[in-house]
Amino acid sequence: MILSRRRVLAALAAAGGTGALAGTGTAAVFRDAERTRASITAGTVDLVVEYDLLTGPGADGPDSSGTIDGPRVTLPVDSLGPDDGAGSMLLTFALPQGGDAVNNPAALWLATDCPVPEATGLGEAFRVTVSYADCESGTPGSRIVSGPLRAVADDLRDGRRIDGDPTTAEPDCLVDEVCLLVEYELAGYVGTETVEFPLWFAAVQCRNTTPENPFASRDTAPCLPGDPCTCCRTLGKLELDSGIQDGIDDSSVEPGTYAFTEGDTDYGLEIYDTADKDAGTETVGVAFRLVHLAGDAVPSLCTVAVKGGQGFEQYDRDDGTTADTAGLPGSDADGLVYAPDGKAISHVTVCVCTTQSEADCPGCTDPSLTNDGPGGPSEDDDADRDEGEPSGDEDGPGGRGATDPDGSDGDPAGHGGPSTASPGGEQ
Repeated sequence: MILSRRRVLAALAAAGGTGALAGTGTAAVFRDAERTRASITAGTVDLVVEYDLLTGPGADGPDSSGTIDGPRVTLPVDSLGPDDGAGSMLLTFALPQGGDAVNNPAALWLATDCPVPEATGLGEAFRVTVSYADCESGTPGSRIVSGPLRAVADDLRDGRRIDGDPTTAEPDCLVDEVCLLVEYELAGYVGTETVEFPLWFAAVQCRNTTPENPFASRDTAPCLPGDPCTCCRTLGKLELDSGIQDGIDDSSVEPGTYAFTEGDTDYGLEIYDTADKDAGTETVGVAFRLVHLAGDAVPSLCTVAVKGGQGFEQYDRDDGTTADTAGLPGSDADGLVYAPDGKAISHVTVCVCTTQSEADCPGCTDPSLTNDGPGGPSEDDDADRDEGEPSGDEDGPGGRGATDPDGSDGDPAGHGGPSTASPGGEQ
């Protein structure tokens, strides 16, 4: 995209201001926030700032480009959601020129505060990348910082010098203009949190002095991490029954992509490897990635339960986040997860991480998962099975033991509480 519009902008005195990121449901939006913890020192100079919204929500709207009004830099991005979860904005910084006068060169710094509030799942799921960019085309150049919102805040807490001419080897003072591309993506987030992300700029004169970082004396204690998995809930189930989907037969499946047969059928499994027996007529293990069938981002796996025979094998996340069975403890070197005792798989149930509160969490469960094979419950446990309370402690091929995916020994991801909701229930 060639940017043809260039505007004469009001000067932004001293430092820049704040940008704020807010999320409601699966949406996020940048908006104004009150100036809070900026620390400006003597010697700062005026700065001219303009913005062009290049991609994502709002890029074709009337406010897709414009000026900075007042002492804050705001990223005016419309709501991000499942159908449009990413965008980018070009920020141009220049020194104001008065008539024939040339402004003194200045050193430019970029800094942030921790997300407000800290320790949110949104702060972990929302990814931000800041790069140098060509001011005319918006093409990104060398990267300045990239990662989840919290990690980016940690990296920039004490200020980062922005090179006034990124084509040279050493940082230069700003003389003409320099552009930054801010790219953002709401990746696999499900929740109702709101978080603000202050973004600060400061320009300090270079002539006859050695410019000092105006943010160097700020509090730079690490930002508190958020838990992206406060709720482990059932997303869907894939049955291995003949006639349901091409590539699936009774207790066997070929590599391919399949929609869930129960639960949220917008999602499914991309099965990329299998383990089979009886000349390939029965599948005993699968390796897969969780996918959104329309190509949108997906949440992280928290529990996978593989049913075979009269039992099931359960695989739970650790502190990491992954949408691939290769990242689950207990999967083998090829990422395969198995039904117990080498049995053929009858179905696979998938539970995912969300940031719902424990009180609102429907839980991770499937009433069809029972362990009444060898090592499973006795006849005295029939009542529990009728209530959808799988139990048992037998270790199967996955090496994790068949445990209760609805949390009878504590929620499988360490969050939420027991539930009798099935994958076909309310999502």
